[in-house]
Amino acid sequence: MTVVAVMLTGAGFGLGVYLLWRAVRPGPPPLVRVLADLEQPGLSVTDLEAGRLSAGHRTAGRLGRAALGLLEATGLSDTKRLRRRLRTLDKTVERHAYDKLLGGIVGLGIPTVFGLVLVAAGVGASAGMVGLVAAGLATVGFLYPDLGLTEQVERRRRAFRHSLSAYLDLVTIILAGGAGLETALDSAAESGEGWAFTEIRQALRRARLSGRTPWEVFDELGGTLGVDELRELAASAHLAGDHGARIRASLAAKADSMRAHQTAVIEAQAEAATEKMLLPVVALVVGMILFIGFGVVQAISAPGTATLP
Repeated sequence: MTVVAVMLTGAGFGLGVYLLWRAVRPGPPPLVRVLADLEQPGLSVTDLEAGRLSAGHRTAGRLGRAALGLLEATGLSDTKRLRRRLRTLDKTVERHAYDKLLGGIVGLGIPTVFGLVLVAAGVGASAGMVGLVAAGLATVGFLYPDLGLTEQVERRRRAFRHSLSAYLDLVTIILAGGAGLETALDSAAESGEGWAFTEIRQALRRARLSGRTPWEVFDELGGTLGVDELRELAASAHLAGDHGARIRASLAAKADSMRAHQTAVIEAQAEAATEKMLLPVVALVVGMILFIGFGVVQAISAPGTATLP
């Protein structure tokens, strides 16, 4: 049994060393991934600016790339899908991998340090129990950054839809005032604040620099962020052609439909919150009934209780 344990320990140590080597010295990235990274706007510039800030940011970047290499080497995460979801949150996958690595190290280190303190104080501590707790907390810390990620992405997309409907209203008003399409799109984008309007302004800037139409860039942005309404807007505006009246009507109809959909979603969320508020009240009433009923049963079944003839 001891030989088997030693062999398993050695195999695990060797596997860990190999994975660390793969993470620190990864192979060349595929050309498809490099081209996909270059097509994503803003990420490379942000990374470069963050790398120039301080040595702490550079260290975090190196650790994040190492952690990302470890994830790719082990196949524990779909980095392509994760990268697309984190793009909506304006967060790099390297930063997310760094957070997972940091959470795992903290979860592993706290029980280990606590066990060493107990041993130093002369209190007996089971090594197996400490190792089990450390492994469990390390797993929890490693998975913690993924908890709530879907909800955060969906909340971000809802915020973008709300800003998009306001943007379309502004574009429609400017078009009705006699301005051209490009002027209306640019003026409406410059009038708003927040990350959604920033994304729209960057998309319009890419359209001007690349010589493409705004609708093509909007369709690409909608696919990147996972906002289907933006892709539908691009398709309807592309079908409308160059006619100003048809484009204005298409944009107004899309803004109305998005506003109606958002109203329905808000009402559904309010009804769900109302139903959730009823659960504590029902639990309180049921608990009170059980408490009173238990007291009555105890009083009736207690010895020496007088009974009616």
